[in-house]
This record gives sequence, C-alpha cells and structure tokens, in this order.
Amino acid sequence: MTTQAEHDGATESGSDDHFFAASLREFPWPWAAGAAVATFVVEYLLVAALFVLGPSSVDRSVPIIDSTMAVLIQYAHILFNAHFVWIVQAATVPNVQIPEPFSNDLWLALVSGGAATHPLVYFLLPVVSLVIAGAVFERHRDSPATGRFTEAGLVGAGFTVGYLAVGILGSVTFVQRVPINGSDGFLTQQPDLYFTAIMFLVFPMLFATLGAVLAYDRDQA
Repeated sequence: MTTQAEHDGATESGSDDHFFAASLREFPWPWAAGAAVATFVVEYLLVAALFVLGPSSVDRSVPIIDSTMAVLIQYAHILFNAHFVWIVQAATVPNVQIPEPFSNDLWLALVSGGAATHPLVYFLLPVVSLVIAGAVFERHRDSPATGRFTEAGLVGAGFTVGYLAVGILGSVTFVQRVPINGSDGFLTQQPDLYFTAIMFLVFPMLFATLGAVLAYDRDQA
C-alpha cells in the first residue's frame, strides 16, 4: 500500500503519471510549426528567384497571368506542382467546357521537354528544403535522450502541423480568376484541396524527419 508521504514524494519528483509522454509534452510544437511555415516561404522565394533571376520566365501574354499579382500566384502554383499537387480549373457558370480541368505544368514540362529550367529542379526544391530545415531544427534544439527515431518523428510531426496549415491556406488563397467572354462568370485556377491535404502532410513527415535523423546521427557520432 502506498502511503500519502510516498505519493507526495513521487509527485514532487516528477514521476507522477501523465496521459502524454514527457517527450511529447516538452517538444516545442509552436517552434516546429513556425519553422515549417518559414521553410515554405523560403521555397516560394526560391521558385520566384528561378523565374526572376534565373532562366525561367512567365509569359505575361497569357490572359490569366497578365498582372503582377497573377504572376505571384503563378509562382505559388508552380510550388504546389512541385509537391505533386494538381491545379484545378473550374467555371463559376454552368455549360462552360473546360479542356483541362486538372493540370500540373511541371509534369507537362518534364514530359514534353524544352523548359528553360529542368522541372526536376522544382521537384527537388521542397525535398531538399525540408531535409535541410529538419536537420537545422534538430541541430539547434536541446533534445532529450528519446532515441533517434522518436526524436526525428517528433520533428517531422511538428513540421507537419505548420506545413499542412500553410498548404491548406494557400490552396484556398492562391486562386486565379479570369473573366469568361460573353458571360458574367469567371474561370478559376487553384491548387486541389484534397491533393494539398495529402501531399503537405506526406512531404514534411518524410523529409523533415529524414533531416532530423541525419542531424541526430551526426550529433551522436
């Protein structure tokens, strides 16, 4: 039988039972989510740099991207394409035929060839960015001795929270709208919400976790 004194002593020593393990309670979830959002922002800036400073370009003669804001949204669509997220085209009025309701410009460029910047550069951009971000986050935090895979899994899960949130927000924010001739409706283009929910969960969980594993192994070497 446990006496009251023994129970009080256990509580004071921190050995009382908790629903969540100490590693979950002590992990800096807000910082990991914030790091994931920052990683997405860096990815977007790198995509923009490839178009503004690099060999890629945006054709402003296309009606749907004839303004600066439309060009900025186009950069976002390319970044979503790099996560294997389809861009959905839909009309706000009925009886309008849409030849390509789903598209991925990077995949089309990879198949057809001739792109100024090889599409694989864009496909690798979020992969490399998340691996580096996961490794940097792991290296700069005072992590408890929870084991390599437990610690890396926490980093991946923490990144997933922020990455998934910014992805879903982007899928409903980065919307192109162009008037349809002869009607009051619009043709819209935006990242597919369902693909976004899947891929923006898978990417950080895989690649931020991998970066944390690599950083953990290096720290333990």
